[in-house]
Amino acid sequence: MFNDKIEPTIVGSLVIRDKNTGEILVKKKNAIHQGNMAYIIACALVGKPTSVNVGGGSPSVNWMAFGNGGSTSTTALAYRSPRVSTVYDEQSMATSSSNLYSKTYETEVSSVVYFPGQSLGGGEYVPNSTSKIVYTVELDHNSIAAYTGVAIPESDSSTNEASVTAFTFDELGLVSGVSEAGIMQEDKSLLVTHVTFHPVLLSANRTIVIDYTITIQVS
Repeated sequence: MFNDKIEPTIVGSLVIRDKNTGEILVKKKNAIHQGNMAYIIACALVGKPTSVNVGGGSPSVNWMAFGNGGSTSTTALAYRSPRVSTVYDEQSMATSSSNLYSKTYETEVSSVVYFPGQSLGGGEYVPNSTSKIVYTVELDHNSIAAYTGVAIPESDSSTNEASVTAFTFDELGLVSGVSEAGIMQEDKSLLVTHVTFHPVLLSANRTIVIDYTITIQVS
């Protein structure tokens, strides 16, 4: 008897490191928005647009959004719950609660797809029935300053509160985004992952590299 029950598993993981020193700043698994992810995969397989981008092209995961509302600190640091769901609410990021708590920056990503059995280096291979996508963003203070128009904090101990806030991140997510003139249109885009973590300050002397890996397995 044939087993026609297909059980796909999608897992995400995040690594943020200092480009110059190699220090790992964040290493954490992320939450998948299962409703949005399932829907955009289905749309992509048949080459059709999502319901929030009628008349557009089929979706892809092509943007990364950053924010500073993912944690709270009073007497102790606490992480807020990722804003994901198992259902597709038929709303874009502009109106859905499936968005970052406080989005401050967004950028397009570069990506590499690894096929089943492909070498990952160091003697590691992608397992059978599995593919991996690695989304990478390199972020420095100049890109944030150009986007926000806020002065760059000179160091982690800067007293410029507005500057420190603008350059501090404690949440990010991958987005199936729609671009117009190089700008992501929230009213046509869908959040597909969300992760919250301890605050990371992108001060003037730091460049960070974000590797966001999505593993897709079909069994």
